[in-house]
Amino acid sequence: MSTVRTATYLVIETFTSIQGEGERIGRPSTFVRLAHCNLTCAWCDTTYAWKKGEMAEPERLSPEAIAERVAAPDVVLTGGEPLLHDLGPLLGEIAGRFVTVETNATLYKPDARVGLWSLSPKLGSSGQTPEPAVIARYLAECPERVQLKFVVGDAADLRAVEELLQTLPDTAKRVPVILQPVGYPGTSRDDYCEGMRAFLEDTLLASPFWRDYQWRYLPQFHKLLWQDRRGI
Repeated sequence: MSTVRTATYLVIETFTSIQGEGERIGRPSTFVRLAHCNLTCAWCDTTYAWKKGEMAEPERLSPEAIAERVAAPDVVLTGGEPLLHDLGPLLGEIAGRFVTVETNATLYKPDARVGLWSLSPKLGSSGQTPEPAVIARYLAECPERVQLKFVVGDAADLRAVEELLQTLPDTAKRVPVILQPVGYPGTSRDDYCEGMRAFLEDTLLASPFWRDYQWRYLPQFHKLLWQDRRGI
C-alpha cells in the first residue's frame, strides 16, 4: 500500500486514556489510531483499523482537528500502521507533546519530533516476516528514542525473537526490549496473569540468552483494567 499523502488523515478513533504498553506504561496519553496497515497479523486485535469487512468507517480529519482532541501530555500515533501516512503536518500541530509512534518496523521514516519509536516487529505466530534492515536503521540513527516490543504467545515465538535479535547490531542490547504476552480476546484476567507467570518462570528466567538484554516482561495494562473494551 502506498503512502497516504494528503493534508488530512483517515482516523479510526481518538481517545484519551493511559499508555498500556512498553516503557511509558501508565502515562496519560491521547491515542490517534490511523487507518490501514501493510500487514495482516493472524492475532491482530485492531482489525477494525484495516481489515475488509471489519474496518470501522474512518473520519477524515485535518492536523488541526486532531490536535484539538489532544487532552494529555503524551500522544500515541498508532494504527493500523501510522507510517503509511505522512505524519509531518500532524507532528507540527502537536509540537510540545511527547509523541510515541507505534510501528510494525517495516518502514523507516525518521523525524526528530518523535520522542519514542515503539518498534514492534511481527513474527512467529503472527504469520509475518520482520525487516531486520529497517530495524537496524532505527538502532543506528536514533537508539536513544527506540524501544523494541515483541508480542510472544509461546516458546516458539520467543525463539523467533531471539533469532531476530541475533541478526541486529549490538545496539539492540542497549535499548529497552519489551516482551508482551498475546492478549487473546475473551481471556480472563486470572488466565492472562497465570499464563504470564508460567511463561516468566518456565521460559524467560530459565534462559541465559536474555542476560545480555535490557528486557522487561510487561502485560497490556489496559487489558487488565478494561479487558477487550475499545476506546480506552
